[in-house]
Amino acid sequence: MNLDPATVSLKKNGDKIEALIHGETTFVDRLARAFPHSNPDQFVSLMDELGHEIGIIENPKKLDDASRNLLEAELKAIYFVPTISAITSVVSKGTGSQWTVDTDDGEYTFRILGRDALKGDEPPAVEITDEHGKRYRIDNYWDLDADSRDLTSDLLPDKVVKARYYTRSISSRGSGKSRGSSSRGGSSSGGSSGMGGSIGIR
Repeated sequence: MNLDPATVSLKKNGDKIEALIHGETTFVDRLARAFPHSNPDQFVSLMDELGHEIGIIENPKKLDDASRNLLEAELKAIYFVPTISAITSVVSKGTGSQWTVDTDDGEYTFRILGRDALKGDEPPAVEITDEHGKRYRIDNYWDLDADSRDLTSDLLPDKVVKARYYTRSISSRGSGKSRGSSSRGGSSSGGSSGMGGSIGIR
């Protein structure tokens, strides 16, 4: 059901959003952009605690000021992905862990349910999803300080580790060839020294 913004009023009631629609009050458990990629700001779906759609607000910018500000704040909390610059604490909590991090949007504390909460499909970037579904991003895991990496090394996705080894392996071979070619006509020891070296993930 499409909702005319003129007939909708939203306000916070505890942890829930209370919606007044055509003079009737209902509680909204979850918000979702109907077209988050192609048209993120045009249609917003209101859903109840069972996941059933209450209705879709067309053009939320036409809501009254208080309702629009509330909706924008809630959508930011859901869809905005803070970029993590440092990890200051990771404390085990049951099968998961509680994290405190510094981001480009300030400090956040959140809980993840396990190692699967970290995705490394685009190494060296890491995406983290907390227990409520909110996402965080590390643009380059290897650019984090050593303390941040130490706190999270056991949770690091295999793809990020493998990409690190592969990159260093290619770099090592390239530098070895370069040193070998530059030593032509000279001592053979220079060429052989370029073939050594160990590869680490730190």
